[in-house]
Amino acid sequence: MRINIPEIVALDIETTGLNPEIDRIIEIALLKFKNFEIIEKFVQLINPEIEEFYSISGIKSQDVKFAPKFKDVVENVYNFMEGKIILSHNAKFDISFLKNEFKRSNFLFPEIKIIDTLLIAKRFFYFESNSLDNLSKNLNIKRFAKHRAEDDARATFEIFKSFCEKIEDKYQVDLIQEMTFDIDQIINRIYYDLEIYDKILESIEKRKKVSIIYVSNKQNGIKREITKREILPLGIIEENGIKYVKAFCYLRNEERTFRFDRIIKIE
Repeated sequence: MRINIPEIVALDIETTGLNPEIDRIIEIALLKFKNFEIIEKFVQLINPEIEEFYSISGIKSQDVKFAPKFKDVVENVYNFMEGKIILSHNAKFDISFLKNEFKRSNFLFPEIKIIDTLLIAKRFFYFESNSLDNLSKNLNIKRFAKHRAEDDARATFEIFKSFCEKIEDKYQVDLIQEMTFDIDQIINRIYYDLEIYDKILESIEKRKKVSIIYVSNKQNGIKREITKREILPLGIIEENGIKYVKAFCYLRNEERTFRFDRIIKIE
């Protein structure tokens, strides 16, 4: 692999439910990878301070009765995450829960960047399902304890590594550079490069043609196609929470729309 994967922390949590406002974390795993090996990890059951709960992880209330509360380990979690690239599958879910747990603990949330394997799967591939289980199956990644935080975090990293290899080989795209987001982008589902957005706005104002590298919607096995397009941006529209640039496409010689979250680069 030519792509250099820096030190990355794979994250997964298990929870009492799906609502970060009322449900709580019952297990957390943070696995620090370097050169494709785990060099450090923090894995901990958490007492959610809820008497009875049901979890698909199989963790029961009696399993965490004597476990530490999140506020007891919040400093450890902070130190493990601070300043790191955090790798997660469906990061909005994990980060929303963590932010609320940090808030309840009256502790500052760490400064981090985020890579979400769910977003990579949606942008670059066509899988029947983008669940962690289905991606693991399709990419031949062995699972040892599904729906437990440590194994899910490890599987997330293996999926990311496989994605890097496939995308690099076919398209020479660096996923570290192109798919790293800020927390606000993840929480608010702004899954596109903000600099690209500003450049498109500028080209609309100046009525200036630009070249974009675009992930097309054309199905090709389980992979999408990446093409270079020369376009004249005409305006920005939003449908169902997704932003598009309306533009004249010189490749197709017609007016088309392009999703911002599939524009990899602008030239």
